[in-house]
This record gives sequence, C-alpha cells and structure tokens, in this order.
Amino acid sequence: MQTLTRQLSALTAVAAVSFALAAPHVVLAQEPAAARKPQSEVASKEVKFATVKADVEDVKRALEAKDLEGAKKLVGKEGAFTGTVSRVFSPDTHSVVILNFAKNYREALTAPVRGRDFSKFPDLKKLEGKKVLISGKFQEYQGRTEILLTSPKQVKIIE
Repeated sequence: MQTLTRQLSALTAVAAVSFALAAPHVVLAQEPAAARKPQSEVASKEVKFATVKADVEDVKRALEAKDLEGAKKLVGKEGAFTGTVSRVFSPDTHSVVILNFAKNYREALTAPVRGRDFSKFPDLKKLEGKKVLISGKFQEYQGRTEILLTSPKQVKIIE
C-alpha cells in the first residue's frame, strides 16, 4: 500500500510539473486565492518603465500588436511588438495580469505577467491607454501568440 501511495504521489508531482510547463503563465496555487493580492498592491514603487521615441529603429522594426499571422511566424524567437494597451485584465485569483491590445483580446497579441513577478513591475494598470513597445520571446499559449513579461525592461512607453 505504501508503494502505491508513493507512486501516486510521484505521478501527481509529474502531472503538476507537466501542467506548469504546458501552461506557462498559469500559477499553481501555493496559497489560497483569497490570500493573493492584486498586482497594484504589490507593485514596485521604485521601478519605472523606460520610454522610447517612436522613431527609433526598435519601434520601427516591431510588429503591430494586431499582426497575429506575423507573430505566429516568430514563435520561439526573440522579437517585439507595439500597441496601445486597451485593457489590463486580472482574474479574481490574482494569479496573472494580462496586457490586452484590443477590446476583443483575441484580435491582438497579449503580454501576461505571472503572479510571482508582480512585485518587479510598477502598477501595470497605469499602462492602460498608453502606446508601448513589448519585447521578449514570442510563445504560444492555448493557440494564441504572446510575449510573457518577466522584467519591466521588456516594456517601454512610446513617446
């Protein structure tokens, strides 16, 4: 019986790791959802987003957030996209914050931030309505292309 219990425990651990790898910005709960705080409450007060001029080469070369076909071709590669943040979405679980670049999020790329990285960033809600340059590795999540944000250096406000 103990061997069976150990085997089940090992299988459960493997399944949890597999799930975490398959769903990169879903955070496995280590604390109750009610205990997690919104990103705005744990946001860094010292860190500021950098700014960049609209005419610099990085901005000119970047994809538009609504270029979903172009982004699919870049999955697994480093790159960048620009767009105006239309909504900063966070589920009630406060496990992720997602920067959306269209009223219907399916019509543009997204840029999620995992809960474990919340305190690295300034208040992400303050990006709503701002045009930004997002850089990083393009990845696919549930059939959609995105750039996962792990550092505030990946976000620049376009002036």
